[in-house]
Amino acid sequence: MTSAKTSSVSEIIPRLYMKLLPIQIILVIIGGANAIIDNGFAGNLIGPQAMAVTGLFGPVSFLLNAVNSLIFGGAQVLCGRYLGKKMVERTRSFFSLDMIIMMIISAILLFVCVGFSHIIAEALGAKDAMVAELASYIRGYAIGLPFLCLGTQFTAFLQLEHQEKRSYVAVAVMFAVNSFFNWLFVAVFNMDLFGLGLSTSVSNVFFFLIQGVYFLSNRAVIRFSMKSIILSDIKDILFYGLPGAISQLCIALRGFFLNYIIQRYVGQDGLAAYSAIFSFSCIYWCVPAGVSSAVMVLGSVFVGEEDRTGLKLLMKNFLTKGVGLALLAAIIEASLFYPFTNLFFHDHLSDVYRMTLIGFALYPLYSPLSTIIAGFSNYFNCMSHERIVRFISVSDGIVGVCLFTFLLISRYGMVGVWLGQVLGSLFNVLIIVLYVSIYNRKPPVNLERIMCFDEDFGVPEDNRIDITVHSMDEVINLSEQIWAFCEKHGIGGRRSYYSSLCTEELAGNIVRHGFRDKKAHSIDIRVSYINEEIVICFKDDGIPFNPEEASRLFSTEGIGSNKGEKAFHNIGLHLVSRISRTMTYQNTFGLNILTIYV
Repeated sequence: MTSAKTSSVSEIIPRLYMKLLPIQIILVIIGGANAIIDNGFAGNLIGPQAMAVTGLFGPVSFLLNAVNSLIFGGAQVLCGRYLGKKMVERTRSFFSLDMIIMMIISAILLFVCVGFSHIIAEALGAKDAMVAELASYIRGYAIGLPFLCLGTQFTAFLQLEHQEKRSYVAVAVMFAVNSFFNWLFVAVFNMDLFGLGLSTSVSNVFFFLIQGVYFLSNRAVIRFSMKSIILSDIKDILFYGLPGAISQLCIALRGFFLNYIIQRYVGQDGLAAYSAIFSFSCIYWCVPAGVSSAVMVLGSVFVGEEDRTGLKLLMKNFLTKGVGLALLAAIIEASLFYPFTNLFFHDHLSDVYRMTLIGFALYPLYSPLSTIIAGFSNYFNCMSHERIVRFISVSDGIVGVCLFTFLLISRYGMVGVWLGQVLGSLFNVLIIVLYVSIYNRKPPVNLERIMCFDEDFGVPEDNRIDITVHSMDEVINLSEQIWAFCEKHGIGGRRSYYSSLCTEELAGNIVRHGFRDKKAHSIDIRVSYINEEIVICFKDDGIPFNPEEASRLFSTEGIGSNKGEKAFHNIGLHLVSRISRTMTYQNTFGLNILTIYV
């Protein structure tokens, strides 16, 4: 029988990228979807003025996102890097530090919002009777701030635990609870804007509890521990979280600026229309943010591993599947301009209805451009290109949009506001193209130039071999390929034999015992020659096993074996562990990662 040839093209990375998208999208939807629910009840049960009031509060959500991005954005990058280096304990340390910081910050935010609600309302631009109404909404909303901030952190860390379904349930319950209590507080108890804010707070409590209970269970690998906290890590978290925080802060400032010039040039109807569009910003932004956040999460791991091939495949999938998904979402969103408008306003002859209708038709056009900007910003952040990341954060967050809106609003009114968003995003895409061209001193005509790799980054192609395996037929080829690779680097005799033997035995056992379901699976195998040492890394998306099971790697039980079953009938992991110098295992994003040094 002629054995099938193994492939060198990874299939795990595209699957993993698409798998991570839903939870990254949900992270964006969390706060914004509650705004849609609140604004829907405000417009239909209270009136258009209530929409204007909640619209003034909109920039505050971006300030909260800036705080969250500063902490968990930095923690995500660092956790990814340490996971790439197989340092799970450091991940636990960052989780614990992340929780402590957010507890302190959220407590301060609660105190400020409740104690100074009128001052905040005036600072947001409320006037006359709107001051008291907005202050009332702020107090109701602020009660749930600690639960929202901590719940958002839980969502980010649950994906590392392969517990995305728990987050899906938490978000679904949160939306249902918010809708119910909005009806109860506003329609039944006539609590007006305070009731709107309070219903969101109640829903945030449910969101927090459903996710947080997991970290109290014995199944959780990432657990809170005061003893593991290293206070000096705060500066690293802030350093890597700063670009995302700057971006969100700039967007908040942009909101203040747009609220001001809309009030000046268009009036209250324009503000109400902007509030309606702004409340849908989470829907418009969720796909771009999810697509780009997956780049940051996976990219940080690949940077930790110094995996050039993994990063190339990641960005290839981002530019094709990710941007393509954002384009499709934009087309669908733009086509729904009529029903979206009717969620808020019903008088088809009014100016506010017309402004909102045009906004829902034009605003989604920025989505694919924003996806490209956010994706490259996150990639550059992983690669430590700090200057361009911070420049893009400011330029995309406030400069581009505000500049074009200011130039257009006096002549085109609210149409100028919607077009300003699109033209501002196009302006920043051109900045990225210019940066990549200057960095490489050549136009970015291929993927290699787009990546902006440093010359010493990663293992050179001559010193590594990448193989993808799907079945036992392909495992047969491995021994010969590894032997040839070792001989090429002057490694013969016992080490060459052991390297070939380890690769074939481990790959065979993963296929036999890890690919038991009916889903498509594969193993990515990288063999590297580093400092006169052979390093073999296996990545597979088969049946996962936790660190407690990983502690039995040196026994005669195999990966995914049942009780009493002797999975390795011949050599197995027991013998592999004896002939390898070091063996490490971890499960990240549901991906088994096993590394051995021969």
